[in-house]
Amino acid sequence: MQAPNPPSPPIPWKKRFRAAGKSLRKGTDIGVGILNGVIGDYLDQQGNSLAVRMGFYHKGRPLTLTPEALASTYSGMTSRICILIHGLVCDETIWNYGVSSQTNYGTLLQRDLDFTPFYLRYNTGRHISENGRDLDRLMNELIAALPVAIHEIIFITHSMGGLVTRSACDHGLRQGAAWVKKVRKLFYLGSPHLGAPLEKFGNAAAFALKQFPRPYIKIIGDVINIRSSGIKDLRFGYVSDGDWMGHDPDLFLKNNKNSLPLMEGASHYVISARLTKNPRHPVARWFGDALVRKPSALGSAWRREHFLGFPACHHREFPAMGHLKLAHSPEVYAQIRRWCEQPYI
Repeated sequence: MQAPNPPSPPIPWKKRFRAAGKSLRKGTDIGVGILNGVIGDYLDQQGNSLAVRMGFYHKGRPLTLTPEALASTYSGMTSRICILIHGLVCDETIWNYGVSSQTNYGTLLQRDLDFTPFYLRYNTGRHISENGRDLDRLMNELIAALPVAIHEIIFITHSMGGLVTRSACDHGLRQGAAWVKKVRKLFYLGSPHLGAPLEKFGNAAAFALKQFPRPYIKIIGDVINIRSSGIKDLRFGYVSDGDWMGHDPDLFLKNNKNSLPLMEGASHYVISARLTKNPRHPVARWFGDALVRKPSALGSAWRREHFLGFPACHHREFPAMGHLKLAHSPEVYAQIRRWCEQPYI
């Protein structure tokens, strides 16, 4: 008869306590991220403590942007930095592979190509252009505080993060910010440059409900319209103040988007996904990666002023992959690395 396996040694109570605290903190962060995505603009306007303040985070903690703090956190700081920016209702943990916080696109680029990664956390319920303005300011603070001179900046962005980054670059260019001149490559993973169909549906549904004469049905439309400014900006991919200022955001599919071409002097890359293996399948054509369709990810607008014109060789589409998976896929990272190894112009 085979001897029974010896019992596992008991886990010390301190280790159990730390693990429970870590799980609780992670769950709280996820909940706060979702809350900010849905009503983050309201929380910010009210000065609520639950409103996320934009900042760079390291291992779940906010970074202090001083030369001493950065040198202590990044002992091997290099002249090449990578900025990772998450999308709606998320935070920087969206980049992690599984439960590990040690493996993500930033740490892999640090290991493979000597980039120093920085992870942004921000209130995704605010207007995209407001977050873009704050990111421009934060980038100025980061560059001024870094203990080494920076020669190269790349951005890896997911979903809404790509729009925030384009807005920040525009703010920086108009302000003559030094950091913008260091940007070499920008990666857009499932970014809805022309908008997201789910938000268009939300706008149409709310508008239709408010046309009914019954007050209790109109109230449902009012409740749907409570969704945040950040979500409403995703309807057509608004990235500048002029897109939304002075306009009623709840009019039926009214597009007030202004022209904002891709920033010159840097290389721009698109990674999109589709739910099916067959690119011609109706699900792939109508729903893309479930949240963003391929034409929107590519900025393939029929109106010339909104057409972005990414080079064909700067686009890669992954079949049988969903929107969120784009932020933590080994296959996606392999493509990002290949593009990082190429000359930027």
